[in-house]
Amino acid sequence: MKKTIIFLIVTVLLGCSAPDILLSVSALETATIEEYNQQMKLLNEEKFPDSDAKYSEVTENDFVFHLYENYAFLTEYKNTEITEITIPDEIQGLPVLGCTGSPFGYCHKLTTIQIPDNFHYFKWHELTSTTFVKAGSTEDPMPSVSKVIVSDTNPYYTVSDDMLYTKDMKMLIGCPPALDRKELHIAEQTETVGDYAFFACMSLEKAVIPSHVMHINNNAFTACLNLVSAELPESITSVSGDMFYYCQSLTDVTFRGQIQTIGYGAFAECSALTDFLIPDTVTYIGRNAFQNSGCIENLDGVHYVQNWVVGSDEDIKRAVIREGTAGISELAFFLRNQAELLDIPESIKYIGNLCFVGGINGVPSVIHYRNAVINEKTLISTKATTDIYIYHPDCDIFDSEKTIPANYKYAVPEKAHFITDYPEEERYNTGDVVIHGYAGSTAQAYAEKYHRQFAVIEENSLSGDANGDGTLDVSDIVLLHKWLQGIPDTHLADWKASDLTKDGKINIFDFIRLKYLLLETN
Repeated sequence: MKKTIIFLIVTVLLGCSAPDILLSVSALETATIEEYNQQMKLLNEEKFPDSDAKYSEVTENDFVFHLYENYAFLTEYKNTEITEITIPDEIQGLPVLGCTGSPFGYCHKLTTIQIPDNFHYFKWHELTSTTFVKAGSTEDPMPSVSKVIVSDTNPYYTVSDDMLYTKDMKMLIGCPPALDRKELHIAEQTETVGDYAFFACMSLEKAVIPSHVMHINNNAFTACLNLVSAELPESITSVSGDMFYYCQSLTDVTFRGQIQTIGYGAFAECSALTDFLIPDTVTYIGRNAFQNSGCIENLDGVHYVQNWVVGSDEDIKRAVIREGTAGISELAFFLRNQAELLDIPESIKYIGNLCFVGGINGVPSVIHYRNAVINEKTLISTKATTDIYIYHPDCDIFDSEKTIPANYKYAVPEKAHFITDYPEEERYNTGDVVIHGYAGSTAQAYAEKYHRQFAVIEENSLSGDANGDGTLDVSDIVLLHKWLQGIPDTHLADWKASDLTKDGKINIFDFIRLKYLLLETN
């Protein structure tokens, strides 16, 4: 088990979602990849110190510093046997403002860190990390820091109940990972739990967030390997990115509020989470929110948690989503280059951005789209898709020429990897995407507005003829029943012919009507 912990902390967690951005305070509270990228762009613009700034390196009393023109940053500590450390306030007359990386990563016996008054540019999980091991080592370190000390004169931080807070106590910066605490206790003034605040807190077993907390930032409980239960208050409406990432013992999650968004990686690698209820109020689920979680149901390569699609097998060929599914998570079919078909039922209410992303090295694919809405970024990255069938005659297609790609591009397998032997135009097949829809439909209007190839889906004159063979018999009932169950390789020859209630949807009521119609004809 410890080997798993070491691999996790050293290799995965320090880069599981966030780039190496230096923050003066923990600030990320994002749920979608798009939100995350936007915030990281802003942080990159404000990065301190500037990555291009010149510095010199100096070692003093086992501390390694980068010296800039007006300040210094701690980068490493060489005495790995140390148990208590006091970070100096200045070096060569320059104030020590923060640290980069994990300066105490190899200090496996370090229990106490005292930070100076100027020190406020750091990431909590990097400051307190002591679990690094060198390649080939047989060491088995566990988190060791149980105390972080600040002075009463520190203008930025204070310690309460052994945890580090901002001076006004409104943000909890972090809990020392080796602090012996099984249950959560957060100060009454606190409104925000910071990034990685409880990162790798091995003793924590129960986390009940009080109602005065309004925000829980990314990775707040990442790698709490013994955390069994968590409860979020009414004030929390979004589960931030990677919030419970790799909480392998987590079995019970309670939401007191109306959760609208479950962020990327929120419950990824939660192998013990076998029973999870997605609230009806959820309208968006981020990428890999349940990756390798115990509640995943894999049906023909499509990953479900209840009535949501949350991912897919990497080598999936035919992604036929079962009828009754309410939503598709962000990037659920990301780079599924073997996928030949994506079939989206009309029951879908919510679709994450870039739900299907087929790279140019993929195979030619076809999309059957039965939903009533195509959002701005739902299909924008379907690089290898040659044909898109839009069966809802009044589908609300976001009005932009980028909503549905104009062209496709996919590799010629026998030529794609021989870059020097074949010119670019021979290594890829390219052409116009064909939009298929009914005459007079919004699909046709979109195609005409943006000068796209359009093919009319011929309407079947025989109502209920699901298989399109020109007759109405029991085979149509069998086909419609299989389609409603989401059985792979099940396709309706004519979508409109099966919409017997004429409500723009195909569901159990159409199936019942078809049975009555067959009895009437016989």
